Amino acid sequence: MVKSTVFQYSLMVSVMGILLLPAAQAKGTEMFVCTGADGVRTYQNSDGGDGCVPLNLNPITVVPSPRSASKGSSMSEPSSAGGSGRRATAAYDNRSAADFNAKDDRMKILQEELRIEESKLKSLQDEYKNGQPDRLGNEKNYQKYLDRVSRLEQEIMVTNDNIEILKTELIRLSK
Repeated sequence: MVKSTVFQYSLMVSVMGILLLPAAQAKGTEMFVCTGADGVRTYQNSDGGDGCVPLNLNPITVVPSPRSASKGSSMSEPSSAGGSGRRATAAYDNRSAADFNAKDDRMKILQEELRIEESKLKSLQDEYKNGQPDRLGNEKNYQKYLDRVSRLEQEIMVTNDNIEILKTELIRLSK
């Protein structure tokens, strides 16, 4: 009689645990959008009272991609065997062509970014005029003029740094 009571109790506890587990997991994924009196929105994981509305967040499903047969066979088989060596070489040739295309694409992107940065630097230097830029109409206050000159100096320095980084990256890719 005692064994059946213990069994029933443990069965009841495990069933309750199984039933309450999804509710406990769902509680951790609830998000609320709360709008304050000043109109500022905040996102939080607990209900803050008035002005809070629960968000409808769909669960995220992650599915790993299947391993392709060609990758697995060319990587695992020794390349010294007659037939498998040819397959491994063909896979390597395809991979190197794809790498070459990706490298070429990266170089084109970097060259375009370099061209943009150089044109930006030229326009900044034209506006800066060796530290003596023209005063604008809204710069009747001398401090506004000094602030703009300082901002231009900072932008020129950052643009020069960007150009140097892009050039070194292009040199690295060309090797």
